[in-house]
Amino acid sequence: MSNDQPTERFDAQSGDAPTKRFEAQSGDTPTERFEPAGGGTAGGGAAGGTTPPGSGKPPLPLSEPEGKSRTLLIILTIVGGLLLIALVIALTLMAIRGSGDSVPVATSPTPSVSESESPSPEPSESEAEEPAPEAEPTTAPPPPAASPSFATFSAPESAMCTSANPTSQLTFSWSSADAVRAWIGVRTTNAKAEPFEEVPTTATYTIDYQCSNDSEVYTVTLEDSAGTLTHKSVTVTKN
Repeated sequence: MSNDQPTERFDAQSGDAPTKRFEAQSGDTPTERFEPAGGGTAGGGAAGGTTPPGSGKPPLPLSEPEGKSRTLLIILTIVGGLLLIALVIALTLMAIRGSGDSVPVATSPTPSVSESESPSPEPSESEAEEPAPEAEPTTAPPPPAASPSFATFSAPESAMCTSANPTSQLTFSWSSADAVRAWIGVRTTNAKAEPFEEVPTTATYTIDYQCSNDSEVYTVTLEDSAGTLTHKSVTVTKN
């Protein structure tokens, strides 16, 4: 065994294994440099930059989503501000309209028109005065008939008395209008107040005359439905 052979086996780490087998040449140093897979030096030389080893995590991408989120936040802030301004303007207009209804509006007084008296035309002497119309004579209506009333009435004025007959019969007859009750009375002018007998409103009635009396008063009284009275009286004397 030559001095250039390694005394133990070299186990490469994951990702650092050479792509071809290292064959030691004669001499003390190799004639070519071994480059691990990944294209960069293990120590991070000046030519390789900041390339991480092959076994590390992939590099993080640039922060483009963070920039987009900031732009979206700015746009939303502007839109929210515009909406807030529009809301304030709308509330202000509503308050102005509400207060405008209760504000009294001063009305200017309307000028009054003064009426000037125009001179009335004087009557000319040539105009003839019209005569006043004469009042037509009016006839007074006849007074209404008393209710009730006697349509007919007959009664004797004397009584035939003799020494043989102490009484004499007298016959009365009558007819009436608008009467509902009737009475005949002796020695009275109101047969209803002092009745001799209640009789029909139209009848022929016979009554005895007392010949001991020189004269006697007989009355027939009529009454209508309203309570109005009508009287008919006669004085009978003895012969």
